[in-house]
Amino acid sequence: MNNAYIIDALRTPIVRAGKEYSRISADKLLAPLLTALVERAGIHAVDVDHVFLGNAAGPGGNIARVAVLASVLPETVSATSMDAQCASGLEAIAAGARMIRCGEADIVLAGGVESVSTAPWRVEKQESVTVPPKLYSRARFTPVPNADPEMGVAAENIATRYNISRERQDSFALQSHQRAVQAQAEGVFDDELLPIGTSTGLVSEDTCPRPSLTDKKLSALKPAFVESGSVTAGNSCPINDGASVVLLVSEKVRQSLSPSFALKYLTAASGAYDPELLGMAAVPAYQKLQNQLGEEPSHHAPLIEFNEAFAVQALACLDILGIDPATVNRNGGALALGHPYGASGAILTTRLFRQAQKQGLSGQRALALMAAAGGTGSAIAFESVVS
Repeated sequence: MNNAYIIDALRTPIVRAGKEYSRISADKLLAPLLTALVERAGIHAVDVDHVFLGNAAGPGGNIARVAVLASVLPETVSATSMDAQCASGLEAIAAGARMIRCGEADIVLAGGVESVSTAPWRVEKQESVTVPPKLYSRARFTPVPNADPEMGVAAENIATRYNISRERQDSFALQSHQRAVQAQAEGVFDDELLPIGTSTGLVSEDTCPRPSLTDKKLSALKPAFVESGSVTAGNSCPINDGASVVLLVSEKVRQSLSPSFALKYLTAASGAYDPELLGMAAVPAYQKLQNQLGEEPSHHAPLIEFNEAFAVQALACLDILGIDPATVNRNGGALALGHPYGASGAILTTRLFRQAQKQGLSGQRALALMAAAGGTGSAIAFESVVS
């Protein structure tokens, strides 16, 4: 079996929907990343075998193919778009790694994108010409007539089921912002960011981390989804635009390019959970991953990135898995940086790549995990390789 390696990873700055990227479509967010990764690696664009890209809220169609045609890649490069909701980017990377391990490719670009700003409105089909059109925000997560809670309501369900207090949620959210603000100040994200040009100038850093956030400000916020609940705008992720892509290569290509650092793909796993507690699906995904790795439940990798859609969901999952929240998302997570749905899994992977690269240790495990709409979860494992 061939090994698959990530030898480079980039992401755009993450911004709030309707702001800096309000007129930049998903393919135009992706194209600069595809171009930059090919040019930085010094590979011929025509040698790229395939592109896998995830997207959740976009216009449909094959965004990956459109992005290829908008980039330096030639029209001969094939591409596949994937929709696994919030886990789309992570599943796209797993698909690319598996393609290489199967011997079907040597060079794959994989990642995800979300442009909530330019996603089209969705309209239900009319039953008759006399019925007015009705807008809807998303596809159902479950079949009719099953319960189909909104994400925030599902988060409140988790808070109730697992007794996660408002105070813990706010504290976790504040920690995420403090870590992200500190990381920005120290230039931690600089190597992974590709600035994006807009009509108003160059966007070169994430815009959502809040230096002025305090416990007092968080505690003053009202429940956002359920009256008398504990989930607020402060301990939930914002709505964002952004993209991230990694460059995956085979053993043969890695040896020919001789990068000083790489993340070796080990395995990936998916899991599923009650859709009314959909944020908990990261738990079975992680447990399957540990089983595939042959690890004991109490053993956890030194580098873990967990997508913080909601503080309550992250805390409940980490509690069950026995992972200390202080050891996860060391430079802040989605509560501070943002959660551009289809891109978030790829952003987690890009963060792992840069963290492991800075540590410069061979053989170190790095894991990314997340939950997605409908009650599914995804997890992926890598190992650092230093040349």
